[in-house]
Amino acid sequence: MLRRVIRCLVVGLWAAVAALVVVGAVAVPAPAQEPPPPGPTDTTVPVPPPLASIVVDVETGEVITESNAREALPPASTTKILTALLARQKLDFEGEIGISGTAAYAPPRRLALKYGSHWGVRDLTYAMLMCSCNDAAWALGQAAGGGTMPGYAQQAQLLAEKLGLADSPVLRDPAGLDDDRSIDGGNLLSARDLAIAARAFLADPELAEIAAAPSYEWTGGDGEPHSVTNLNAFLDAYPGAIGLKTGFTSRAGMTFVGAAERDGRTLVAVVLGSEAHYAHARELLDAGFMLASIEDTSGDVLPPVPDDLGGVTTTTTTTTTTTTSTAPEPASSDSDPGTGPTTTAAGPDEVAAAPLGATGSDDDDLPVDPLWLGVGGGAVVLVVVVALLARWRSSRGKIDRRPVKPRRRDRRRS
Repeated sequence: MLRRVIRCLVVGLWAAVAALVVVGAVAVPAPAQEPPPPGPTDTTVPVPPPLASIVVDVETGEVITESNAREALPPASTTKILTALLARQKLDFEGEIGISGTAAYAPPRRLALKYGSHWGVRDLTYAMLMCSCNDAAWALGQAAGGGTMPGYAQQAQLLAEKLGLADSPVLRDPAGLDDDRSIDGGNLLSARDLAIAARAFLADPELAEIAAAPSYEWTGGDGEPHSVTNLNAFLDAYPGAIGLKTGFTSRAGMTFVGAAERDGRTLVAVVLGSEAHYAHARELLDAGFMLASIEDTSGDVLPPVPDDLGGVTTTTTTTTTTTTSTAPEPASSDSDPGTGPTTTAAGPDEVAAAPLGATGSDDDDLPVDPLWLGVGGGAVVLVVVVALLARWRSSRGKIDRRPVKPRRRDRRRS
């Protein structure tokens, strides 16, 4: 009997070990983050150059080097640089805005903004720039446009003229989406025009601080705690990096506006239509710092940053936007994204979501809590051990109940 009990315990122990291995593999997934700067997997096949690029001295506006920098191309989420500038110009950064039906249905709703709720302009700007939250971008852009998306397009065009964007910019979608869920097909911007916007962005201390921040926490308009982490991995990958914004859609490819400081100089590199945006930005900035040190520039100079682009400092109260929507709304089954606390991840047009397609996925389901998987695994082990013990006791009972045959000598006597 003792041997069988020991055997059952050994089997149960092995089952427990197997369950723990499975729990460890399933319950502790790798943290979602933007991948390291992509490069060719086959060193014999070089990565093609970006469709357009430019390197600019932020202080002087001198164009140090450029390639096809005047062609207007899909910019993806680098659009949010201009949306942030417009929000700073038109909205009270310390105030709140109302969330319209359009913003509440931005794909995907990373902050789960609810129609009719009110969120801080500063908080939404952090979410838009750091984690590329599209609902935050739509809310800010629509509010800055007076409550409508056509209003955003009009105000964004006026801002483009004020900044001196000269390569036929098209600005319709505050988030930079460009698929069938975008606002009127999305945007077009040249690398040079994005460099102009980047200089104005860095000239604003509030926005420059956001671009370099590693993380941000706040209490949202739903009364719940929220947090965002900066998706710009270039900040840690390149010495002296101070920003700015990544982007990705299947139409635009990888896009990036990166800024870095070295030896008293600040340069901005813009990369559009890339297959390795960080690697290209690194090469461009390295070359830019070298060329800038010998004062060998292209001769082109960007227009100066306007003096009157500062943020609104009025004490205006809440601005409530309208519910007019120019974008298709999701099916009714997706109309309630939930109101619980969220930790936002990569936006749908970021490189981190590239394998998911042009706009990523609306599936915001969180992974199963490891604690509950551990409890479940322990329960399975317990059931297995109890079943084995029950089977042993049952077999022992059957053996004990078998009739005892009389000995041959006893049968003869009878």
